Amino acid sequence: MIAARIVIAGALMVTGWAAMAKPAAAPTQPSPQDLVLARQAGMTMAASTLNLLRGASTNGTPLKNLAFPASGLAKWADAAPALFAESTRGVPSRALPAVWTNKADFAIKAKAFSDSTKALVAAARADDKAAFDAALASTAASCKGCHDSYQAPPAPPAKAG
Repeated sequence: MIAARIVIAGALMVTGWAAMAKPAAAPTQPSPQDLVLARQAGMTMAASTLNLLRGASTNGTPLKNLAFPASGLAKWADAAPALFAESTRGVPSRALPAVWTNKADFAIKAKAFSDSTKALVAAARADDKAAFDAALASTAASCKGCHDSYQAPPAPPAKAG
């Protein structure tokens, strides 16, 4: 009899705990606005990093010291295309509709950017100034080539007064 009461009490406790337990929340996906914000922040950091690399190389910074920022730029180059998800098409940004209507060319330009940044990292690690300068020029050209095709120019500044 006592054993039965213990089993019943245990079963009631387990049932109570199960009833109070909450299922784990499903992981949420970033919103289209979050993706655009991440894309814009990444573009700003990429431009800053490219300028840092250019200036540091010009000023004689040892190339091996530039491998870390160059590798960050290469990671960005690999990640950036995913931030142009179809869901972001209608979110206000400077991305032109051609990003989504001409995906094949956009992918080619994104790969050129990725390849040039990988060459930049390799040249920095090898301490090869000529290869670094060539990869730096190639990286800047690939940025410009994509932006010329797929980014609207910035809005003109508002007039004062």
